[in-house]
Amino acid sequence: MRPRKIKLVAKAFGFKMPLCVGKIVKYADVIQPETKLVCPACGAEPKWSGGYSCSCGATYKHWSQLKRVLSDGTEVVKKKLTEGDDVEADVYVMDKSEFAKYCDAALNEYGLIVEDANSALNLKKLLIALERLDKVILVRFNDTYEERIAVLTVNLSNRVILKEIIPLNIAEIRETMKVNMDDVSETELAEAEVFIKQLPKATEQLLYVNDYRTLGIEKARVSEKVLELEKIIAIAKQQ
Repeated sequence: MRPRKIKLVAKAFGFKMPLCVGKIVKYADVIQPETKLVCPACGAEPKWSGGYSCSCGATYKHWSQLKRVLSDGTEVVKKKLTEGDDVEADVYVMDKSEFAKYCDAALNEYGLIVEDANSALNLKKLLIALERLDKVILVRFNDTYEERIAVLTVNLSNRVILKEIIPLNIAEIRETMKVNMDDVSETELAEAEVFIKQLPKATEQLLYVNDYRTLGIEKARVSEKVLELEKIIAIAKQQ
């Protein structure tokens, strides 16, 4: 998805009803430090010609064989932060009103699956705090070479998600919109209800595309497996 102007319209009774006009913007990026790749042998910048060739006579087949340095010559060293495959994450809680002051621009999103009943019970308590107590659940852990910060959340299809966010000290934030839904009046709620009834109903077919990305895909659709916390907890209670 690239930045562009977008007009939101709804098709109803054969007519297009304009809703709003806006712009699609990417509101945050990871700040990329100014670095350069140099020859490990002499520190000069090699030239690319089917490989990396340096004035000192050294040659390299891949950029990973070079040394990455800052503009002042300091080497960028990736210090390993983990041992083994499993990681332990620290969990923190923050009031949603406090968290709203900051940026939670997503870097990546991942599903979270638990298997035992105790984990399911505790996860549900965290999600209840998120949904009913206006809390934000933050998770922080080391991932090989990088520190990760994620928000434990639920997406629109009720999947439990770890939304990795860009750390504030390496985030480049652009101007976007925020909305406060705390002071919605009964009148506004009634108007929204009438308004939404005028929009056409979405069907499953809306969730498919017919562009170049579908070319070459011939696999039969496989039913997705959904794990529900309630089922895990119920089975444990029966046992």
